[in-house]
Amino acid sequence: MSTQAVHPLFSTPVYQRLPHELPATRRLLVSQSLEQAAVDALLAALQAHAEPLQVLALGDSCGAGEGRELFAAQAPLEQRLRALLRAAPVGTRLYLCGDESFIWQCCEVARQAGLQGEEVELFRLGARRRLYCVHCFSLQDIAADAEVACACCGVRLLVRAHFSQRLGAYMGVCVDPNNLRGEARP
Repeated sequence: MSTQAVHPLFSTPVYQRLPHELPATRRLLVSQSLEQAAVDALLAALQAHAEPLQVLALGDSCGAGEGRELFAAQAPLEQRLRALLRAAPVGTRLYLCGDESFIWQCCEVARQAGLQGEEVELFRLGARRRLYCVHCFSLQDIAADAEVACACCGVRLLVRAHFSQRLGAYMGVCVDPNNLRGEARP
């Protein structure tokens, strides 16, 4: 038996607990309503900086207040994020807080707006994540399961540890190629 530590794959995302102490002209927090205590701690750490802080929150994760906008659904939140990033001054830092599915959908909005990886900090809360089926090319949200049935094609998928930042998803490959959809092949 090996006593070596198991290291995650190079593609596995690394999430932070507290924001970096880097200078910024403006700070923007995008939060999903999940673990309130963790969101409050992040908010307090960001409010300690002198730069302006604007908050976009899905649900009521950050409560109402000055510089805070609440959204009932993710689509309008992403639309507002696009508009803010389009007009953002150089030096804006983006903080994304939520489950992996939420974070990586917002990260794609930031990437399309031209933000670089070092301008975006990720804080993971919750277990939901995205899965990409390599058989039908669909994306679906899943829990922390190691195996799932694809919601589109029905193939039983093994959730690989490999994470695609481009897709914002883990890769799902067929568990048993000889029994693709539950029926044995001749």
